[in-house]
This record gives sequence, C-alpha cells and structure tokens, in this order.
Amino acid sequence: MNLLQRVPLLTFILLLALPSVPRAQQATSDDANTPPPGSTVITSDELHSDQANHVSVFTGNVMVVGTSFNLTCDEMKVLFGKDGKVDHIIASGNVVINQPGRVTHSGQVDYYREDDKFVLTDSPVIVDNKNQISAPKITIYRANQTMLTEGKPTKVILINGGIGASTPPAPLPDNK
Repeated sequence: MNLLQRVPLLTFILLLALPSVPRAQQATSDDANTPPPGSTVITSDELHSDQANHVSVFTGNVMVVGTSFNLTCDEMKVLFGKDGKVDHIIASGNVVINQPGRVTHSGQVDYYREDDKFVLTDSPVIVDNKNQISAPKITIYRANQTMLTEGKPTKVILINGGIGASTPPAPLPDNK
C-alpha cells in the first residue's frame, strides 16, 4: 500500500473515537508489523482505494480491530471529503460489532460524520448483556447517546431490570 492509500486510512482510524496516536508512535519500517498502542487495524481480502473519487473499499473477510471494539463484515466502503476526512462509512453484509458486554448484528451499518450517527438496517439486533433491541431501522446518535427505532415491529427484551441494571427493579406500587 503506497502513502496515498494510507492517508485516508489513517483519517478513518482516527475517526473511530479511539485515542489518537502521536506522530512519534507511528510505525517505522522496523516495526511495521506491530501496530502502536491505541491503533485500529483493518484487514480484508482486498482494498481498492480511489484517491480521485475519495473512496476506499475493503472487500472480503473485513475485520476492524480497535481498542474497545471489533467489527466484521463482507464489505466496508469509506467515503472521504475533499479535506481528506471521513464523511460516510458503509459496512455491509453480515455486520457484527463486538464491544465489552454488547454485540450488534446487522445487514448494514452506515456512519455519518456530519451528524455523528450510526444507522443500522437490514434486521439489526443489539444485545446488551442479556437485553436486546431489534427493529427494521435503528439510529444511534453518539454525541448525545440517544437511539431511535423506526418501522414495525420494534422489540425490546429487558432481563433482570433492564439495560445496564445490576439489580432487579423495585416492585410496582399497588394501585388500590
């Protein structure tokens, strides 16, 4: 991969909200096979990067490994603005995102930088510990930690008091 192919990839890596990697920690030819701490590593069968059209496409057995998540999918398209920053990411085909205590399955996940939001479509299911939510479309706004589901049916299954609950909820008051 030449330097022109690496610049958009580094921008994509920084976008994933992981600790940024200072210049002094960037890989040299001696340690090119060992990523620095806090790095995100993307592997795939193929990468097609088109600088003129500001797009990179990872295909086949795509795996993104970060410090607090892993993502696998069949294809991941990264669209860049003229400024070299990521505008839109589309992960498609058997998308699975693993985070501590949470796993997300979806046919497609889109990330939009401008709104800092994720849109999950094609039968998305989020399992948080043992709780789960599913809907035809789930939108997650990262900045304010809100979620919106669209379409029927939206289904929420809460186990032992709900998402993030460590103890069962108090009983409901008796309405006599």
